Amino acid sequence: MDNNKGLSVIIPIYNVENYLEECLESVIQSMGDLPNIQIILVDDDSPDGSGRIARKYTKKHANFQYLFKENGGISEARNYGLQFVKYDYVTFIDSDDWIRQAYFERVIEAIQKKPDLIIFNWMDYLEGQAPQVVKGIEFAEFLWTAQPGAWNKVYNTVLFKNVSFPKGRVYEDVGTIYKLLYSTKDYIYINEALYNYRKNRKGSILSTVSSNINDLYEALESTYRFYLEHNALTNENRQGLCYQYVKLLGWSNMYRQLRFFKYNFWGFHRKMKATRCLIYTRFPEWKDNEFLQWNAPFFERRLGPDYIKRFDGIGKSFFWTFYTIAYLVVKNWKNYVQANKLHSGKNKVLKTEKEVFEWKKH
Repeated sequence: MDNNKGLSVIIPIYNVENYLEECLESVIQSMGDLPNIQIILVDDDSPDGSGRIARKYTKKHANFQYLFKENGGISEARNYGLQFVKYDYVTFIDSDDWIRQAYFERVIEAIQKKPDLIIFNWMDYLEGQAPQVVKGIEFAEFLWTAQPGAWNKVYNTVLFKNVSFPKGRVYEDVGTIYKLLYSTKDYIYINEALYNYRKNRKGSILSTVSSNINDLYEALESTYRFYLEHNALTNENRQGLCYQYVKLLGWSNMYRQLRFFKYNFWGFHRKMKATRCLIYTRFPEWKDNEFLQWNAPFFERRLGPDYIKRFDGIGKSFFWTFYTIAYLVVKNWKNYVQANKLHSGKNKVLKTEKEVFEWKKH
């Protein structure tokens, strides 16, 4: 890595020939005539026409660089791309996503203040649904509430001096981002959606439920060991790690485990029992976690006022696991029916962030 002033963008490429041109065109449109931007296209031995498309753009644009490597997954592609970064800031774009017009202008402006990290919002695009704005950090004043995605952040390249993406695992972002917080002293939050995320795309890793979902456990455990080895389990870091263990393992992971076990509810219960045991082992005091309390509205909308009790019930006993899941099923069904009544007739696809807010007002 060099240390020239500017921004390097790493775009791993694999089996995205139907999306790649949209991604790269959005980069070109947003970039305009801005100087000191490097676009690194890493072809991870894609078997479709993605490599041909990438090479075509490299020939047309001087600041585009095409790299080819043997297939090794997105983590290896990102790590490989990092070896060719020539600027002092780096970011990542997934090649099936696309960026918004203001992306580079806002990011370059923020870079002038020389932060360690820049975080911004994004838009979730799920087929058949209106796009939703997602905040890149739940509470701007608390870095540990940053979302774990790698692509809604810009990094000072020195942050990757001793941290890399874990090879051969899913949830690679979780296993990397929270380690980078250890070296982050100054950060900027841009409260604006600059990135468009294609959620649950058919064929993407996270849209396919398999035993790989258990990589989330190792991602968090490796982060815990990282802070332990660096003698950095301060109260603030313990609070942050605890929050992510509970939210990611106890909430997000729960839904994926349900889909994985399908009709084997006993197997699901045993998995969540082990999950509950892990959380209690690492953080016996988790019920008093500050971030869980500050984010009460989020959890109350999903689990009701007694969300701590219901969190604790998942895996506590077969009865409590069944009771909590039944509660969620009924609550989600009521929300679904209510949403359909409220938004019936509004089937247009909303294109901009402004339209999303206008839609929500009605």
